[in-house]
Amino acid sequence: MARQGFNASSIGFWLILLAALAGLAVSVFNYFDRQSGIAGEPGTILVIVSTAILAGLASLMRGGILHARFLRGFIAFGAVFDIAGTAFAAYLLHSPSLVILMLVGLLGWIVYMFSPRPAFA
Repeated sequence: MARQGFNASSIGFWLILLAALAGLAVSVFNYFDRQSGIAGEPGTILVIVSTAILAGLASLMRGGILHARFLRGFIAFGAVFDIAGTAFAAYLLHSPSLVILMLVGLLGWIVYMFSPRPAFA
């Protein structure tokens, strides 16, 4: 099987994955840092879980793993709803760095969705 090249779709995937992993790190740090003002809050736990789920969704979006069109669409739209929900929760938790990371994830999602992908062999 031929190895896929570096294209716009893979750039989108990497932006989503890196934003999710960095968001996970920021969320965990905020949960344990007493100076953050949101340490130990249930909303912070929700954001930790949602960024972990986003990282999982991003890994499913990679390459040619998903062959069914419906499943690809379901995962992609689940990811955008996760990005939006996480950004909103980050806004309510006063975490601007996480909001910015979710904007990067949204940019990655846009690149992923609107870039051509090679046909399956």
